Amino acid sequence: MKKFLFRAEAVNLTPTVYDTSDISTIRGGGFYLLNRVGMLAQHTNWKQHLITEGASSAVFAIETNDPNDIRQQLLKFLYNGSQPIKEMMFIVEYIEETNSFPEDMARLMGKVRYAQMQSPSIRIFPETLKAESGMDFDELNRVLPAHQWDSGKEKNLSSFTYSRREQGKPLRQEIYKNVLGSNIDGYEFTNDLESLSKDSSQGNLDGKIAYIYIDGNKFGALQRSFSKAELGQYDNTLHTLKKLFLQAIINLVKDRPSFINKQKEVRLETLLWGGDEIKLIVPAWLGWEVASLFYQVVAKQNPLAPEHTPGGVINRELTYAMGLVFSHHKNPIRNIDTVAGMLVDAVKSGLKNDPGNKPEYYKCTGNRMHYMVLESLETMPSSYDLFAKEYYRTVCGDLVLTSSEMDELKTFAANLKSGISRSWLHEIARSWALGSQVKYTNNLQRALDISPLSKKDKLGLSQEIQTITGTTIQDGIVQSSPPGKGYRWLQVAELWDYLL
Repeated sequence: MKKFLFRAEAVNLTPTVYDTSDISTIRGGGFYLLNRVGMLAQHTNWKQHLITEGASSAVFAIETNDPNDIRQQLLKFLYNGSQPIKEMMFIVEYIEETNSFPEDMARLMGKVRYAQMQSPSIRIFPETLKAESGMDFDELNRVLPAHQWDSGKEKNLSSFTYSRREQGKPLRQEIYKNVLGSNIDGYEFTNDLESLSKDSSQGNLDGKIAYIYIDGNKFGALQRSFSKAELGQYDNTLHTLKKLFLQAIINLVKDRPSFINKQKEVRLETLLWGGDEIKLIVPAWLGWEVASLFYQVVAKQNPLAPEHTPGGVINRELTYAMGLVFSHHKNPIRNIDTVAGMLVDAVKSGLKNDPGNKPEYYKCTGNRMHYMVLESLETMPSSYDLFAKEYYRTVCGDLVLTSSEMDELKTFAANLKSGISRSWLHEIARSWALGSQVKYTNNLQRALDISPLSKKDKLGLSQEIQTITGTTIQDGIVQSSPPGKGYRWLQVAELWDYLL
């Protein structure tokens, strides 16, 4: 028998997962794909052949005389779940294995992508195209004909949308259970963004969410260079990291009463939890803390890529880019997801353009994040580079934050709150943004002069202002030279409510 490599992958995620802005539908579609690929990878018939498993794909090495029969068996399993969502798109391709595993993986990926280009966006069946009597179109998808009434949503939905909504809640609990085991018992989770974000005691943050998107840096390139054994080590490393992060969130739930709503539900939504990508939503007042928590877990775990010698690089650290978006829960989730992806891309672009030409996986440069406060869709930028130049008067690379800088900004905001009023902070930030150096100097000086802080604490705050914003202050006197990092004032001003 010959040896073959098989790749099974869920494809076309935009039309099958992100075709609506309904959070339950998105969660259901994403978790269904993750669940089907995960069950395939762990099935008794295939587990012994598994090489690597990602969020939406799995690769197997199998000896066979009939690779097409194996391909059909894999497809049959993917499409025939206990409650199959038949419109989902899965592709299985195979190649004969050679002595060059990285090249084999590249060729296999090429076959999958070619097959994907030849496939429809979703699988269409005759019954899909015909609406039920008295119904028009899917009121969430707005493209497909409607087939049934959803009493919970009070809308006519297609069978495709309805089945995804129905499976989202149990699949989420099942995936959490697979990660944490009995540690998740007894927890119920919010099922919509309103119950996740509404809390009148949170003031300006009532009804607002924090959307967190985490993506590994250069993980695809690393995977393509690994041997079979190294891919197994890599998978174990990612699994351990995600498990520790989820456990850290659950521990935080126990310590933060505001993480649980009046219905005793945990305010946590997870849209993607597989491979090197994570997408989750928490209340806005917990966003900065949860984002920082991830990098704390990464620092403790110190995840390394398997030892590998090509290029002379050994024990490469696995690092992550993050996009954090603060927004009202009523803003369309697809738009928020787009902004989060834009922020992650900006982090990765900055790493590639690093003047030190350091690889993306170096921790000192790799673990970074961008954030955005998205007050409305009117403020949604088409380019983060242009947004940084127009709003912050700097390049986006200056705005990227490491874990330590996130902590520094939070501490700076807390110290400012004790010594400078919010109105004065906005005056300082506005004068800098308008390019008025005289007003900036005068406003900052006035704010410090009237500060209720003691002389000692005022001196400490002045030193912190110098460090964070690059403003020169000598003997309590603000100097007229422009601050080197004046954009930090804008960041603190817009994050004033979020840096709790």
